[in-house]
Amino acid sequence: MIEQDVRYQIDRSLEANGWVLDAHDSQQNVFFENAVKSRLSQRNIRKLGQKKPDYTLFDGVQPIAIIEAKKSNIVNLDDALNQASYYAECMDVEIVFACNGLSLKSRHLKKSEPLFFNGVELNEFPSLDLLRKYYIDKTNEVFTVSKEIIKSRDELISLFSELNEDFRAVGIRAGIERFSEFANILFLKLLSEKGEDDIWDTLMRLPEREIVHYLNSVIVGRLKENYGGEVISPVTTDSTAIIKKIVQKLNPLNLTDIDEDIKGSAFEYFMEKTTTATNDLGEYFTPRHIVRFMVRLLNPKFGETVYDPFCGTGGFLTESFKHISQQAKVSITASEKLHNKTVFGSEITTTARIAKMNMILFGDGHSGVSQRDSLLTDTTGNYDNVLSNIPFSLDLSEDILKKSDRHSKHNAKDADEACVLKCFNSLKVGGSMAIVIPEGVLVNRSHRKMLRFILGNSRVRMLVRLPRGCFAPYTDAKTGIIYLTDKGVGQTDWFYRVTVNNDGFDSKRNPITGINDLDNVLFFHTPSEIPVENLPEGVEIGIVQVKNVQSDRGFRLHEDWNVSGRTNYVKLEDVAILKNGKSITEATTTEGNIPVIAGGKGTVPYTHGEFNYPGNVFTISKSGAYSGYVWWHDDPIWASDSIVIKSKDETKFLTRYLYMCLKAMQDQIYNRQQGTGQPHVYIEHIRDFPVPDISIEEQTIRIQPIEDTNTMLRNVKEKFAEHESEVNQFIKSCYE
Repeated sequence: MIEQDVRYQIDRSLEANGWVLDAHDSQQNVFFENAVKSRLSQRNIRKLGQKKPDYTLFDGVQPIAIIEAKKSNIVNLDDALNQASYYAECMDVEIVFACNGLSLKSRHLKKSEPLFFNGVELNEFPSLDLLRKYYIDKTNEVFTVSKEIIKSRDELISLFSELNEDFRAVGIRAGIERFSEFANILFLKLLSEKGEDDIWDTLMRLPEREIVHYLNSVIVGRLKENYGGEVISPVTTDSTAIIKKIVQKLNPLNLTDIDEDIKGSAFEYFMEKTTTATNDLGEYFTPRHIVRFMVRLLNPKFGETVYDPFCGTGGFLTESFKHISQQAKVSITASEKLHNKTVFGSEITTTARIAKMNMILFGDGHSGVSQRDSLLTDTTGNYDNVLSNIPFSLDLSEDILKKSDRHSKHNAKDADEACVLKCFNSLKVGGSMAIVIPEGVLVNRSHRKMLRFILGNSRVRMLVRLPRGCFAPYTDAKTGIIYLTDKGVGQTDWFYRVTVNNDGFDSKRNPITGINDLDNVLFFHTPSEIPVENLPEGVEIGIVQVKNVQSDRGFRLHEDWNVSGRTNYVKLEDVAILKNGKSITEATTTEGNIPVIAGGKGTVPYTHGEFNYPGNVFTISKSGAYSGYVWWHDDPIWASDSIVIKSKDETKFLTRYLYMCLKAMQDQIYNRQQGTGQPHVYIEHIRDFPVPDISIEEQTIRIQPIEDTNTMLRNVKEKFAEHESEVNQFIKSCYE
């Protein structure tokens, strides 16, 4: 977004939070640029000089905050905060904000810290009443509930653990069944905190023996009537004691104001207790910071529709609803459109009720949520935006697979492809999509036809590789995000490949203070200038060129190598011979001491009695976790699962020099791995490797110290072997 677009979004967000921007309104409390000077003292005006803040927020006649707007490709907002801080000091203001339309950062000048609300860093513009609390109390932390109640996040985990054991004791199965029982009561508690119903008070007063009857005979029907469909299911347990216990345990807690998806946390906890063997529907809880990142990346607008065909507990739906609602002025028309014609979701399991509950609690919008099998439902061309975490590796029959893609222009070869195509085909012409997928869908050769189809019928903006473990404990598979726009009216020429090495959580999924790399890659979504500065720690980027997208045989993805512009280069394939090794197994070897070079990192799995290369070559491992490993060989080898490289002409390019060039770029070669369970590196990935074009004399000078050292080490090794043999002979003689 350009700055004008960012300002439009800021305007809508401020209006949604009650700020008045209209210059013709006597209640105006937001002033733009030079217009603010009519409200300032002469001393403040002199201090500002020719400078003008983008936005100044007032409480009556008192300026209380400054907002600085920046283009969305400005990822580091520190400079913008410093700029706003300068204006603030000139105007005796203590609170500043910087916004690029996708991320919001704040600072309290006296505290030199961000603003926090109920223990969480503020990531949305506050209302006047909330902002007033910060500047009147001269604090950067505001709590609308007591700090003791904030601890209930941790208390919830203890509660879940205790109730999980109670559920087990009465024979309720682990996982979704236990969660559904608990979610019914949790929903009624949260609904009561919104002041919408007297159900909770009745539950507290009823004797234990009457609770289940009251829930099943009265509440299920009342909620169905109020919200136009089934919300909670009848309580199935015969043990009323556990229902009463849940009510008693939840009653003293105040949960509404906690910045936490409570039901999402409960779902995550109870589903964690379910083994992957029983989780045959591929349900994985999507961490909230990844949900927020993807919603901001897609940036759905008011008036557009959002669909999640695999919505689970509704995390993408509620975050989208929240995101869009901040852009809408409050009116009857806007409310009707937002609540009933904006957010839609489907879920095959009874978890759909949880999504409906979440939507009710987040401000209605529940009418678009339904329990159905999305793969068998025709939603072709219905929605402006699709956000989803697709179910991984479903076990679909051939019949279901065929039915799932009967409206598709491309036939799915497996369940993962069927789910991706479901999302893609649900888009209107021109629509946009951001979905979580197994990384193998992006990189495995078996999915090339589907990837070519998508690249040829949309503009893929970004492929994100997420760190392993993002979706633990449900799956340890590597995952990624595909983000695209312009379905049906665009073709992808190039896109960003973004590798996030740290998603802001440690190996046990505990937050790492101050780190959230996902929020920091937001600026990559615009196809503008290639960002090369201010990259967040743990984020790597590459520009991927799409070659011959219309040709099945010629289609490929090409990623440039990071090289200096100060040197001339030649392609590796022009100066070297690149050949695949000849596969061999331990069972087919003959006795001997020739090392077999396979897919490991400098390891020899077994030896052979023959060699297929006499030495003075180097190899690159082709498969496995260390595919891409560059390895030099002085002596004869049998090259098996590896690529063998040797200079075409030693008078022009030394093989040892070529080896040094590739070894220096080891990390970039690793990044070209394709595949997940068994990654591969192929000749096509390195044939265009850039070799610095220097003279043979310069090459010799550069590698001579290495050759001298290598000769010395070989001599030492031979001497060592000779002495070792003499010692062995002496020791043997002592026993003879």
